[in-house]
Amino acid sequence: MIQPDFLKEGDKIAIVAPAKRMLQGELDEAIALIKSWKLIPVLGKNIYAEFDFGYRYAGTDELRTDDFQWALDDSSIKAIWCARGGYGSVKIIDELDLTAFKKSPKWIIGYSDITVFHNHFNRLGFQTLHGVTAKKLAETEYHLTSYQSVYDTLLGKEITYEIPSHSYNKTGETEGQLIGGNLSIIYSLLGSESAINNPSDKILFLEDWFENWYAVDRMLMNLKRNGILNQVKAIILGSFTHMDTEEENAKNYNDPYDPKTYEVINSFTQNLNIPIVFGFPAGHTGHNVALKMGANVRLNVTSKNVNLNFIDIQK
Repeated sequence: MIQPDFLKEGDKIAIVAPAKRMLQGELDEAIALIKSWKLIPVLGKNIYAEFDFGYRYAGTDELRTDDFQWALDDSSIKAIWCARGGYGSVKIIDELDLTAFKKSPKWIIGYSDITVFHNHFNRLGFQTLHGVTAKKLAETEYHLTSYQSVYDTLLGKEITYEIPSHSYNKTGETEGQLIGGNLSIIYSLLGSESAINNPSDKILFLEDWFENWYAVDRMLMNLKRNGILNQVKAIILGSFTHMDTEEENAKNYNDPYDPKTYEVINSFTQNLNIPIVFGFPAGHTGHNVALKMGANVRLNVTSKNVNLNFIDIQK
């Protein structure tokens, strides 16, 4: 897997919106943060465009494609930070010309709907960065590591995470290529040129939010029938937030690791003879640490804790 160059002081980060619309002022914090990192934020010219076609997109498909294409092609841009998720990335992925990007790869940053880009670029052989979007989740308190881990990764610092064990975990140690992202998006990409391929040497990360429990079951059944769950070397489960909130689970509305969803997932993972991790701090939650997708990682799951180490950092 090709790792984009790490950033240095004075480098430019483009902010583009490939999915849902942005409102004026919603990027002020991200712009200030990038400047505090001694990097230069550059906004796509259509960043605040809006197009309502049964969904409030950040402009038409053409406008969103133009901004992303500019960020891919401009040699002065060293990273592309997606403004937010929502829906829309899949509508532009096949319109992008990756000629310039392949010659000079750059980091693509985001999560949720941005999983489209992670899976597509990982499949082409390029690492990406699963992490917070430029716009924060509404009314969410952010953990220090959510942004610090993005900065540390972009600057090429050593990345390792240690978390407590979970009762559903399955112990073991393995190495593999980290892939995945948002479960709903991964499910929607199956059968396309952006789908997970060759899963046997990979470690699968999954997270989601605002999904029904039966939908989680349905999506996991699809991953199982496609041979993905039975072939990967390990599975890491992040946050599953605001799940089935209209029913009895409403009391757990603010629990980023929904117990009922974890129960559903455990029914699929409990008989797998591979390391399994529940409760990893990544996804639709304020504690959303950065993950280099497509990178080689070492995962060690014991009865006491979980260690995830990125082992292929190249300066």
